[in-house]
Amino acid sequence: MIFGDPYRFAIWIEHVPQWGESIKNGFFYFFLNGNMYPNDIRTSTLFVDYDDVIDHENALVAMPFDDEIFNAPTDKAFKYLYEIAYPQPTPEDEYPEGIGKFKASPTIILESGACFFAVSNKDFVRVLGGKVSELVDCGERRNWQDIKHPVIEDITLAKKEINEIISSFREHTASLLHLNS
Repeated sequence: MIFGDPYRFAIWIEHVPQWGESIKNGFFYFFLNGNMYPNDIRTSTLFVDYDDVIDHENALVAMPFDDEIFNAPTDKAFKYLYEIAYPQPTPEDEYPEGIGKFKASPTIILESGACFFAVSNKDFVRVLGGKVSELVDCGERRNWQDIKHPVIEDITLAKKEINEIISSFREHTASLLHLNS
């Protein structure tokens, strides 16, 4: 089932019973401006991605407020959010801790090389993201590499619209997965 408008922002979750008996597997995607993430077919362990999205710390639920980031140009806003969420190691700090309050990506999207954030102002939520890394052949194995010039998309939605998408998603999926919501 799709929650939201796939030509703007939506979440698609679909259980495929043939893909697992004891654990419910299926499709799990975000749509942003008509584009689907991940952009290939992947099997989602549905309860994992569901939990990622409804987590009270997920930016689609928490809607962290920051007028400066909200009003920044798309590329600058995304670059800043990515850098604070996933800081680069330094000789002084080999494992720096990122700031995750703007993160909106469930596991399946992160594992596909895409990344999404959400930031709000008084009345709206801005969702930004896109595919930022890809698997490339490196001889006998494949490695993840950053995409030099990723296409970053964004959409601004009313807080009420995001709340309705998440609420409908939570209600339907909790029933589908037989969870207490």
